[in-house]
Amino acid sequence: MDYKAKSGIIACFLIISGACYGQTSYLPLHRDVNSFFDAELNRNDFTAHSAVKPYTYSEINELMSLDSIFYRARSLYSISNTDSSYKICFPARHRKQYSSPEDFNLAKKFRIVAGPLFSLTSGYDVASSRSISGSELGAILTASFGEKLAISASYQTGNAAFLPYVDSAIVRNEVVPGKGYAHASKEGYFYSNYSGYISYSPDEIFNFQLGQGKNFFGNGYRSLLLSDNTDNYPFLKISTKIWKLKYVNLYTVMNDVHESAGVPTRFTRKYATFHYLSWNITKGVTLGLFESIVWQGTDSSGTRGYDVNYLNPIIFYRPVEFAQGSSDNALIGLNLSIRFLKNQQLYGQLILDEFLLRELKAQSGWWANKHGFQIGFKSYNLFKLRGLSLQTEFNYVRPFTYSHGLSSQNYSHYNQALAHPLGANFYESVSFLKFQRGSFLVEGKFSYALKGVDSNGSNWGGDIFLDYQTTRSREYENEVAQGDQNHISYIDLRFAYILLPELNLRLEAGVSNRLLRTQGVTTQINFIYLGLSTSLSNIYHDF
Repeated sequence: MDYKAKSGIIACFLIISGACYGQTSYLPLHRDVNSFFDAELNRNDFTAHSAVKPYTYSEINELMSLDSIFYRARSLYSISNTDSSYKICFPARHRKQYSSPEDFNLAKKFRIVAGPLFSLTSGYDVASSRSISGSELGAILTASFGEKLAISASYQTGNAAFLPYVDSAIVRNEVVPGKGYAHASKEGYFYSNYSGYISYSPDEIFNFQLGQGKNFFGNGYRSLLLSDNTDNYPFLKISTKIWKLKYVNLYTVMNDVHESAGVPTRFTRKYATFHYLSWNITKGVTLGLFESIVWQGTDSSGTRGYDVNYLNPIIFYRPVEFAQGSSDNALIGLNLSIRFLKNQQLYGQLILDEFLLRELKAQSGWWANKHGFQIGFKSYNLFKLRGLSLQTEFNYVRPFTYSHGLSSQNYSHYNQALAHPLGANFYESVSFLKFQRGSFLVEGKFSYALKGVDSNGSNWGGDIFLDYQTTRSREYENEVAQGDQNHISYIDLRFAYILLPELNLRLEAGVSNRLLRTQGVTTQINFIYLGLSTSLSNIYHDF
């Protein structure tokens, strides 16, 4: 068999979901995928920048071989000579003996992952005696060229019905949470989204990524800085890793889609730039500095576009923004992670939107003292039982945080909050107890939130889409959860078996309960569900 024939067979074998990824490829930004290596990533004797997500394959391979996770049920065939060793991922049935390492030159430099993306879910709401079902279909293709370049693209389209409280949010915001614009259909809503990237690492210091997707800064379940709560957005990300530092520049294009009927030409363009500097002070302590700025695509002078002043790669933006005499929406924040006793972690965040120190000291409840914080705890291998983990966190955000005098400059994309799904004016406790052994996991989740909402045209600071300049209800004596109080509790028990970790193909079943108590009225949902799906991103319905 000649070289071309051998190369063609190798390429054909690699065009399956069981192929290897390159080191510059990105892992799916999903909790179930991260759970395979989260305990190792957060050990107190390893200096990982675990708050910057999604992770690259090279970052995780510094801890462990991802092949041992993703391909543990498959055989790795290796050929070696006296000078080097060559490895390639093949299902056992495709193994073939070759006499020369040169035969594997193509496979070593060029790898492809291709697979279907689909979701079939069905459930039953006991409270309303209503069946809820949905389906999604799509595909993903990722190609790696050596260790420096990777290209990925995926597309999904779905048609689904949703539980009443999610349906209400869809009607209000015009979008399916995390999925795309909601077009009414017979079943419920039709939606679609796509993601992809070109990732290039010229050396061990730099990584350049141009893509459409989501990003996350933080160690918690939620992030008050930048989360993956929204739909995908176009971005350019430059990551620099040197000494004990990792620095991320993130330049994005976002949209406000209110009253657009899903027509892209009617979207209101907005832009945002983010900086995140992670510093491993010691092996157990990591400090992150964060800043962001959001501005509208048009102003009184006409089309503004991407302001070149915000291409400045140096942290911090506030001096630049003030120098511009600008009223753009700027935020700064901190992220702290403390790892101890090998398997324990304390983490927290602080977000500052606006504040005056004299008003803070006076404890006057001034409306523009806008800030929030998070504190959390993780414990792995709880009670020395391998695979048993606990996570609990508390989130607190004052009224009017993330909002702006110009509604087009609020901290959002596609009518969804860029940070917490609840927006502002709330506090929340959320906890997980999970046991995972191999591909099987069982997880219990409990959350409780107290959120203040508006009524009768008021603005108590919980809706980040409202203009606070002319609509705020009062100047002083503002406090968290003011307005009509919504008490929201959410319990979920989930069983899952992950069939294909690299694409997060999983079979899962569970039961959830949501209880909403407001103004003396209690609404309860008891939902039993079953599904088989591939998922590349987290979707949040716990609000």
